[in-house]
Amino acid sequence: MLSFRATKKMEWYWLTVFYQKRPTEELAHLAWCLLVAVKLSQKQGKIRTDLQIHMFIMQWLTTAQKRKLFPRSVAQDILWLIHEGKRYGFSAKLHRKLEYIWRASSGELLKQSVLFRFTFFIETLKTMDWRDFLLSPQEWHSYHRESITANAVYTPKAELHPAFSDGGELIKPLEIRFTGDISGVFPLFEQCHLRAEQRPDEEGFSVIMLLPEKA
Repeated sequence: MLSFRATKKMEWYWLTVFYQKRPTEELAHLAWCLLVAVKLSQKQGKIRTDLQIHMFIMQWLTTAQKRKLFPRSVAQDILWLIHEGKRYGFSAKLHRKLEYIWRASSGELLKQSVLFRFTFFIETLKTMDWRDFLLSPQEWHSYHRESITANAVYTPKAELHPAFSDGGELIKPLEIRFTGDISGVFPLFEQCHLRAEQRPDEEGFSVIMLLPEKA
């Protein structure tokens, strides 16, 4: 059985470590094939509930692994998804992970607004058991946090809406605070095509500034 540390390392590997070296076209193809298979089965009435979708994905991945239907370059990704499905069951949210792989690997994510990409960034962290907090002005100024070591991201609620235009573009820097292991956060920012800059730590928080896109 994999240790907790080894499992977390695998999670960051999948989302971040070899981002620029990953076979993006092959990853996109893998995700696309499975998403299409899910959609076809839904149209045929074979799967209807979220639990049935999860079971379908697990069976599909297992078959793909056994029959070696995809290149060796994505074998570790298939194994990782199977491991997540076995470990967390339905709560692994494999369908959401596959949608992320498709968007990130195919270039679809870059076509979206900064607000969409930032939301996608937060949602991706949440699939990895990160906690997400929108803090009131009072909580923000008092440096409220759940714990020093928990993997969590904190955003000032009052600053979130004014930081974006009606079209979802970032119009001024937005400060975000983190607790826990942020070793894979910057590569994830890159995958989501977001500009970010680390600032000095404050009150036990890692501080990162989300920056507007260059003109």
